[in-house]
Amino acid sequence: MDPREDRFVVEAFDCRPDGFLKPNALMQYLQEAAARHAEQLGVGLADLERRDGFWVLANLRVEMADIPRWRDAVTVRTWPSGCTRLAAAREFLGTGPDGRERFRATSEWMILDKHSGRPKNLGRLDLSLPQAGPKVLRTELRRLQPVGTYTSAGTISVPYSALDFNGHVNNTEYVRWALDGLRRHLGCCPPPYVMQATYLAEVFESEEIEVLVSADGAGPIRLLERRTGGADRTNVFLLEISGEGSTGQ
Repeated sequence: MDPREDRFVVEAFDCRPDGFLKPNALMQYLQEAAARHAEQLGVGLADLERRDGFWVLANLRVEMADIPRWRDAVTVRTWPSGCTRLAAAREFLGTGPDGRERFRATSEWMILDKHSGRPKNLGRLDLSLPQAGPKVLRTELRRLQPVGTYTSAGTISVPYSALDFNGHVNNTEYVRWALDGLRRHLGCCPPPYVMQATYLAEVFESEEIEVLVSADGAGPIRLLERRTGGADRTNVFLLEISGEGSTGQ
């Protein structure tokens, strides 16, 4: 399938205090580019609504060559790159006005049934998704697993403002909460040049979410989010970040 290109300009409200693009704002750009392309391909929000389903992000890895700053223009190029029974892959390539690469990202998406919340079998939906396509990263995308000992960095009562069009917490909010928790824990939040996020469960308004951090100085910083209300202590999200620069390849 032909890739789609969208141009975004980093606004002041997309930036950290140091002027660099927030990771969750970058993810909003990727999400918007993916949504626009899905609509163009006939598998967008309205198309899935007729099939009683909606897209959710299951896994994402971003490798930055250069983090955009305030007023930078970024062109996001995206295309679908394969699918299995339950997950569809999508690639992203970000460049500046001069054509220089800013980042690469690969992702996996699932379609959930809007009534049961269970993943739908993509092969039964006649979506015309490609079985394979070019990948931007050499490393195969894997799902993260909890590793090591975590320390609590606070809890969140999920606000209504965190919900998206599907009525659950938007995927970018998990990242924002995790990095806010990291700053509380460390007193700083280094710009993540490599970031991987794995989504484990939907989260809804008024649920209590605990943010936990594992940062021992060896390897990537690991963050975990889990429900804490009552007896339910379900893990809902995992994030790994590294402050080391990447070529994205």
